[in-house]
Amino acid sequence: MAIEPSLKTRIAAITKAVVIGLIAGTVFDWLNTPLPWMIGPLIAIGGGNLLGYRLDAVPFGRQSGQLMIGTAVGLAFTPKVLAALLEHLGLVAAAGVLTIVIASLGALMLSRFTGIDRTTAFFASVPGGAIEMAVLAERFGASVPAVALGQSVRVSIIVITVPWVLTLSGVAGAEPVARLTLPFDPVVLTMMLAGGIAVGVIGVKLRIQNAFVLCPLFLSASLTASDVELSSVPQLLTNAAQLLFGLALGSHYRRDFFLRHKAFVPFTMINAVYVIVVCTAAGALLAVFAGLPVASVVLGMAPGGIAEMAITAQVLELAVALVVAFHLVRVVMVNLGTPYLVRAVFALRQRRNLF
Repeated sequence: MAIEPSLKTRIAAITKAVVIGLIAGTVFDWLNTPLPWMIGPLIAIGGGNLLGYRLDAVPFGRQSGQLMIGTAVGLAFTPKVLAALLEHLGLVAAAGVLTIVIASLGALMLSRFTGIDRTTAFFASVPGGAIEMAVLAERFGASVPAVALGQSVRVSIIVITVPWVLTLSGVAGAEPVARLTLPFDPVVLTMMLAGGIAVGVIGVKLRIQNAFVLCPLFLSASLTASDVELSSVPQLLTNAAQLLFGLALGSHYRRDFFLRHKAFVPFTMINAVYVIVVCTAAGALLAVFAGLPVASVVLGMAPGGIAEMAITAQVLELAVALVVAFHLVRVVMVNLGTPYLVRAVFALRQRRNLF
């Protein structure tokens, strides 16, 4: 049976993307860069598409990566994390709202200076996970390439600068690290992933935003918090998830978009720096007010991803439980609350022409 030319072209584009992504991930891993298996493929695939080559993501790769990362992140939700979350729930929720407000103000400035529509600027600026925000952006008619770029630029700046700033400031290293060590059990891991797929499918049917990351995360987290011993997630799977994320994000980069919006890239970097700096200052003030470790609260409010910030907290010997609690609450707030916020803004725009 002959394969249609369009299908052949798609298969070739996917194959080339996977090969290039693997090479880029290997190089970035050798260079010891942060998140090498996501950032390397993202830069390589995104750059290739910007140069005019057609490089596509793996079908259902985004959902597969979300499943693996959601399951792995849920393992950090130990009883200690749950206790920290309940003890400081008011502060954690306030920090989540404050981060969204700060990023939303940045979105208004980004839209004004670049000419990009405000819905796209909002999803590009608000920290809720690069893939997750890209999915929501597509659902609400925003520009996915712009959102992917805005999210990836901010996360890249954070993972490179924030650890250095905290280390040089001398506030890191004063807190004990609670390391979670789990044995690797392939049977248990298979059951965990199967359960994650099941709850993810249910979440999709219930129209939960980003169901394949949130539902497996909740499943894994609830079992971990109940002292059920699960299996560790091998580094190979988390690297594969990063690769799939990088391919998915890079595939959204389009040359014609960058030619139409030349000012978007530099102002996206400026906006990312603004969000990081203001969130850092707000985190420091909240920590002083609540009598909590400054470095941990600052890292908890850093507009990055859960996995990146949890790893950073471990390396810097900060309160991993508190940092993870901050990010879990904010991600849930952003992913579950953003659709309602955007719909409310749309309704307000129709009434008063404000957005």
